[in-house]
Amino acid sequence: MTSTSRVALVTGGSKGIGLAMVKHLVAQGCQVITCSRHADTWLDCVAQEPALAGVDYTPLDIAETAQTEDWFKAIQIRYGQLDVAVNNASPMLASKGTFEQVETADLQATLQQDFWSHALCLKLELALMAKGGAIVNISSVNGLRPTPNAAMYSAAKHALEGLTRSVALEAVKKGVRVNAVAPGVTWTPRWIARQQDEPVIRESVSEVVPIGRFAEPEEIVHAVDFLLSDNARYIIGHTLVVDGGLSLT
Repeated sequence: MTSTSRVALVTGGSKGIGLAMVKHLVAQGCQVITCSRHADTWLDCVAQEPALAGVDYTPLDIAETAQTEDWFKAIQIRYGQLDVAVNNASPMLASKGTFEQVETADLQATLQQDFWSHALCLKLELALMAKGGAIVNISSVNGLRPTPNAAMYSAAKHALEGLTRSVALEAVKKGVRVNAVAPGVTWTPRWIARQQDEPVIRESVSEVVPIGRFAEPEEIVHAVDFLLSDNARYIIGHTLVVDGGLSLT
């Protein structure tokens, strides 16, 4: 995407894919709006990357409906509309384990965080978009295949896939495109944290990926950027899988 005036929203912009997306959009000259649950993490990002100082950041848990609705009201007052949006936020998985043994509250938390929060943001973004707008939902290869020991996360991503396609057919009537990107294993802080307990996790997981490695966040960003751009203006309700062949195995 090569606009110097667009207003772009990215949820979960302080780490991983979200942070890489924010940096990319800032470099393209967009006015970027983002959020995350921990302000300290964002302040560290700004300290390391002064170019991020112009980003409109709000500390926010988008799984909290009232907070999120208030945030979008503030965006409307300040900017009037959105041009593009990327629904990316995804906290540490709360419901890992065999489905019948996971605490009910943890299952509900995953559904709230990995589906409902995205659905709510999608609804509110559409209300702020006019013809020419574009939205990309960050899904997962786990939304395309079964995922034992992360069943609710997989279900949430399957739901996001269905929502993307259904809403795409509605939104295209007003000239707004909705698509998704489904990353495979991507080397982000979530995996880096796991590496502390499992030192060889990067090597062992890479062995099951046909391309033989993790994706870098920037590689996912390139796919998102394409779907946001006019080069993808004829693509509606599509999920672009970026997984090094993982979903083919």
